[in-house]
Amino acid sequence: MKIWYLSALLLWAVPAMAECLHRGPNVILVTLDGVRTREFFEGTDPYHHAKLDPSERGRIFNRLWENHASKGLVFGKGGGYRIASDVAISLPSYQALMTGHSTHCQNNQCGRVKEETVLEAVRRELGLKKSEVAVFGSWKGMKNSTAQSARSIFRSIYPDFKPYAGDRTLRKLRNASVFDRPEWAGSRKDHYTWDMGMHYLKNYCPRVLYVSLVDSDEYGHEGDYPGYVRSLRAYDSYLDSLIGALDGMGAYGKDTTLIVTTDHSRGEGEGWTSHGSKPDTEKEVFLYVRGPGFAAKGVTDSQATHANVRPTIERALGLRLSGQALPQD
Repeated sequence: MKIWYLSALLLWAVPAMAECLHRGPNVILVTLDGVRTREFFEGTDPYHHAKLDPSERGRIFNRLWENHASKGLVFGKGGGYRIASDVAISLPSYQALMTGHSTHCQNNQCGRVKEETVLEAVRRELGLKKSEVAVFGSWKGMKNSTAQSARSIFRSIYPDFKPYAGDRTLRKLRNASVFDRPEWAGSRKDHYTWDMGMHYLKNYCPRVLYVSLVDSDEYGHEGDYPGYVRSLRAYDSYLDSLIGALDGMGAYGKDTTLIVTTDHSRGEGEGWTSHGSKPDTEKEVFLYVRGPGFAAKGVTDSQATHANVRPTIERALGLRLSGQALPQD
C-alpha cells in the first residue's frame, strides 16, 4: 500500500514534458548489464525452461523486434559484435566503452578510469553545461567508468545523489530507492534508475544521456533465471517507452541517436551464472542503434566492437573522431 501511494504521489509531482529547444544533435546510450545474445536474439533458453511457466517461454524483446529493430541496425547476430575490453567483466568493459579502447583493467576493483571519457570530452569540446551530459546508473561501479572527474558531468549513480535544481521528483525517487532495496548489495532497483533517467530526459532535454541498468546481471549471479527473464522483459518495455517518448519530442527526438548494448555476455548451461572466465563467447554481445544517418535495416552482418561506440557518439555530435565509428550500412 505504501509503494502504491508513493507511486501515485510521484505521478502527481511530475511536471509536464518540457518543450525541448532544438539545440541538438543528441545521443542516448542505454546499457543492460550481463545480457546474453541468446536471450536478446532468440528468447528464453530451453536449458532453463523447466524453471519457467510455459507462458514465460519464448521471445523476450517482443516490442523491440516487432516495432523498432527494423528502424535501425542490430549488430551481433552470429557473433559479429564484441566488447573491447580484455575480459568479459563489467568495469573493464564499461571503461573500454567510455574510452574507445581497452584500459587493461582486469576486474571490478581496478578503480576509477584514468583518462578523459567520451562523456567528459563531449562536454568540454561542445562547451556544454554540466547538466547537459547526464548519467543515471543502478550499479555503484559505474562511477569508476563514466568520468575521470566526479564533478565533470551530472550523475546519479547509486549510492551518490545530489538533487538537481531542487527537482522534487528526482529527490522522491532517490529516497524511495533507499527504502526499497534489492536483495543484493551495491545497487538500487533498476526501475528507480529508469524513472529518474526518463524524467530527466523529458524535463531537461540533455545533449547526452546515459542510463545504465544492472538487475539482469544480478539475477544471473543469483542463479534466478525467471528473475533474469523478468528483468529483460522490463527492459523491453522501457526501451519501447523511451522510443515512444522520443517520437513525441519533435525535433529533439528526430535529432537523437539511440544506442543500446550490454557490457558482456554470460556462460552456458550451469555456467550461465558467471562470466569473465575462458569462454571467448562471453565477449560476443549485441548492439542496437537508430538515428540520423543509420539505415533502417534491422539485423546487419557488419562487424563491429565496443571500440566503435565512442567514435559513433563523436560523429553523431559533429566532433572529431577518435577512431572508427559504427558502420551505418
